[in-house]
Amino acid sequence: MRRLPSLNALRAFEAAARHQHIARAAAELHVTHGAVSHQIRHLESLLGTTLFLRSGNRITLTPAAQRLLPVLSESFDRIARVIAGLDHADEPDTLTIACAPALAAKWLMPEMAALIERHPGISVDIAPNQEMAWLDDHRDIAAIDADIILAYGRIDSGMADVLSLPEIRFFPVCSPRLTHGPQALRRPQDVLGHTLLHDDNGAGWRRWLEAAGVETPEDSRDMRLGNASLSLGAAADGLGIALGDTILADADLAAGRLVVPFPIRVAAPGEYFILRPPGVHRASARDAVANWLADRLSARLV
Repeated sequence: MRRLPSLNALRAFEAAARHQHIARAAAELHVTHGAVSHQIRHLESLLGTTLFLRSGNRITLTPAAQRLLPVLSESFDRIARVIAGLDHADEPDTLTIACAPALAAKWLMPEMAALIERHPGISVDIAPNQEMAWLDDHRDIAAIDADIILAYGRIDSGMADVLSLPEIRFFPVCSPRLTHGPQALRRPQDVLGHTLLHDDNGAGWRRWLEAAGVETPEDSRDMRLGNASLSLGAAADGLGIALGDTILADADLAAGRLVVPFPIRVAAPGEYFILRPPGVHRASARDAVANWLADRLSARLV
């Protein structure tokens, strides 16, 4: 059996000791000055010791009060935190992941079943954001309402907590139909006989053509699409040749919708990375999911 003084007496003492002022304690507890004084005298009588040295409303803590105050303050704080969380105790942690649309469609959505199995107590909201398709300025992060940011671009030293990932390498992908017939892709320069599908400003294809030793003519056939998901889809439909990587193109390659006509690969101008913005109140759940995503992405990039 716990032999404890009344809760009202302990609350009155804790508030008065914390403020070192009877009137302020009374205002916090929404009772009168006299009620607080009465509870403190009652507690002192039960404990058989003096807790305060009084001078008007001002009070000074005795050694006994100094020992008792931190224990009570910590206990009341813990009780308050638990009570505040009871309304949501049975709700899963909900995390929002901001991600480029192509990466969300081609990689993140297929990973959701494994993520839920690995973290059954966490609910995930996916927020496609085209700005994440190329991010190189940490100032853009402040406007993004997300717990995890899965982006492509260049890492800025001023960015939030970053999980960097292995280097990405680009390579051409196309429909299997383009590997046979009169215009079949047999040599790297054969790509110029087809439409080059772009999801950037053309930098990716310029890098690959240079690495392959192919001079780009002024009249090359180009089609510019809004994102990598569209360019890969167009390639699978036989509209031209796109550049892919082992993250975005993997599912289409495994299903045979796309093939790799040439083994030449070039380093991408950017890289994938995961940002963990500060100030997230469910940081432990956020970090667990972010680390899991980083491990899954890294395994595909190696």
